[in-house]
Amino acid sequence: MAFGRTVLRRSAGVGALAIVLASAGSAPMRAEPDDELALYQQCLTAALEIAKQYRETPDVGFAVACEGLEGMVVDPDQGWPPEPSGSAPSRPAPTPALTGGRAVCVTGPGRPVVGTTLTKVSAKARPGERIVYELQPLDGSETLGSDGSPVLEFGPGDLAPGGSYRWRARVDDTADPSVVSDDEVWSRWCEFTVSADAVDYTGLGDVSLEALTELGLRPDRTYTIRLSARQQRLLRAGTNIARTGARMTLTGPRWTDLLVQLTESAYVADEVAADTDSSSSDAPAYRALVDALSVKLGGPRHPRLG
Repeated sequence: MAFGRTVLRRSAGVGALAIVLASAGSAPMRAEPDDELALYQQCLTAALEIAKQYRETPDVGFAVACEGLEGMVVDPDQGWPPEPSGSAPSRPAPTPALTGGRAVCVTGPGRPVVGTTLTKVSAKARPGERIVYELQPLDGSETLGSDGSPVLEFGPGDLAPGGSYRWRARVDDTADPSVVSDDEVWSRWCEFTVSADAVDYTGLGDVSLEALTELGLRPDRTYTIRLSARQQRLLRAGTNIARTGARMTLTGPRWTDLLVQLTESAYVADEVAADTDSSSSDAPAYRALVDALSVKLGGPRHPRLG
């Protein structure tokens, strides 16, 4: 693919015509040499620079074309050339790309490995523009999409340990219908792999990630602790657990759920005592049990779960 620059100078009634041809691959490239779309977008970037160079030059007319995709001609009054066949102009693909917090966009065996499923990716567009993201697992399963967010953040269950993914971005076209967004203005694909020993959050369910993190528990592990008879009674009274024992083994999310329920029961007990002017309340006992269970589970002495 090549781009051509034609400059026509009109000086003292004498016309001089200069034609310059250059390979699009002669400029520094980040894309693969066989990526026709990347070469085309690079040609458009070079065309924009030419437009800026001659925009304010008196008595000079110019036209720039990116040859290889039906001949794209730059309008000097617009930042980017129109689409072929006279359709609306396209926005440039957002760039640069950040994958897992690193400024990298790689495909193939050299793709970066991130240490957590709760990672994020991002591309940068111009101020005021919305970005649409697309995510695809490399195993060919369902494509995920997101829009309206500067950063694509992955929550519990979105990614799996050991999984490999690719993502790309484009600028949303809803704000300006005269500018189109289609497959020709997506960024290039960027790939990454989640470390196989990353925490698996797929079993978190409805439990708050913040509460689980506060207690220092993992969703993919079980925890065993011992309870006294009084602690078992309070646990049954303040939660939805049906049966208890002196030695109990539950998952991290289940223990988190029970401690959150105990915290809520303490709040309700306080409200009831205030409404009835009662000096007797189970709230202190519930809060003391939350503190004791948190320590038994290896968490903080006074977790903040409410």
